[in-house]
Amino acid sequence: MSNTMQMVIALIISIAVLVLLLVKSKLNAFTALIIGGLLTGILGGLSPLKTVDALKTGFGNTMASLGILIAFGVMIGKVLEVSGATASMGKKFVAVLGRGHEVLAMIITGFVTSLAIFCVPAFMMLFPLAKDISKRTGTSISALGIGLAGGLLWSHELVPPASGPLGGAAIFNANIASNMVLGFLVGIPMVIFVNFYAKWIGKKYHRIIEDIDENSLENKKDAKEPSFILSILPILVPIILILLAGALKKVKMSNTISDAIQFVGSPVVALGLGLLIGVFTLLNDIDRKKVSAALDDGIVNGGKTLVLIAAGGALGNVVNESGAGNIIAKGITHTGLPAILVPFIIASLLRVIQGSGAVAIFTAASITAPMIATLGINPVLANIAACVGAMVFSYFNDSYFWAINDSIGAKSTKEQIMNWSIPTTACWLIGGIEILILNFFL
Repeated sequence: MSNTMQMVIALIISIAVLVLLLVKSKLNAFTALIIGGLLTGILGGLSPLKTVDALKTGFGNTMASLGILIAFGVMIGKVLEVSGATASMGKKFVAVLGRGHEVLAMIITGFVTSLAIFCVPAFMMLFPLAKDISKRTGTSISALGIGLAGGLLWSHELVPPASGPLGGAAIFNANIASNMVLGFLVGIPMVIFVNFYAKWIGKKYHRIIEDIDENSLENKKDAKEPSFILSILPILVPIILILLAGALKKVKMSNTISDAIQFVGSPVVALGLGLLIGVFTLLNDIDRKKVSAALDDGIVNGGKTLVLIAAGGALGNVVNESGAGNIIAKGITHTGLPAILVPFIIASLLRVIQGSGAVAIFTAASITAPMIATLGINPVLANIAACVGAMVFSYFNDSYFWAINDSIGAKSTKEQIMNWSIPTTACWLIGGIEILILNFFL
């Protein structure tokens, strides 16, 4: 057997074992990714020791490039949660957009919130706000819930500093500022669809919340929410700084000013400043020990994502060291299949099989990152392709699917699929078309 065939077969077997471990075994995704990396290297012709070295190097490089970003991001999310800033933002968006635009308000609230907080906890935290709006305005809770879920998905799957696209960008070595802009733009047609679809599904399954739970936001009389401006600053400031640094990178100016802008606009410093702003503006009235405990809790919650991303980086480095990525890339160039569809298809298959969008993004990025130079793919677009692929057909193996449907009160399988499986697949299709179009220009 030729070395080329051996490496290709090794990668196919390793991916098959990886998927099997993710779906059928009791192992977590981190362990499955490491085992997949070991199999890829050893079956592909690397010595066991070189395979282990490649795993460690990939894990360490990914951790070095992303560890601080993830830690700051989850701590910002915890600050917003503890302070009540997310509820404050949601109420402001509803007030500004006015009557009849409640679904759009929930989409925007979800988008802003999920830049810093994972989808499921963010949805559960904001759903009482949706219930209150349903009671006060008569808007279907199904429409509001799906709008909120769609807004959360927009940033969670497409826009750094959300962990999925941020992790993919690190693996692809893609520019984060460019990812932010492109992910935002690619998501706009999707959420336009979600806005109309949520209103339609709200009429089809019309539910009005008549009673507010005792633990809902409206009944916490002693809870003092921060102002909208203070609430949004911890998210807005890092985004502005990162985008500013990216936009001015090639603009001629004095070295001192240029260095200062690039320093504060580097993702690590920008997110760190966002965290400091949140702590010193939103948590002034909260006991120091409680603040410290909340930030520690955020790091604990983000630890799983961080090691998962690093394990994906380890797998990718083994693929790179074995040479399998370059061989497959060269083969793809002769098939006529648009190269940009490779990360899209891999992420789509993994998402359907094992349910986790994050795992799908990180794994697709890890497998295809070593190929993109040969394939001639823009790394930013490759990351967006993997992120869009990971949106397809959310169903029973996705915890977010259950969080949405249980909260809305959907009991029948048909309604559950209509609520979330159908719109995520439509967004996946819309995004896939956008990627093919963008591939002609980027």
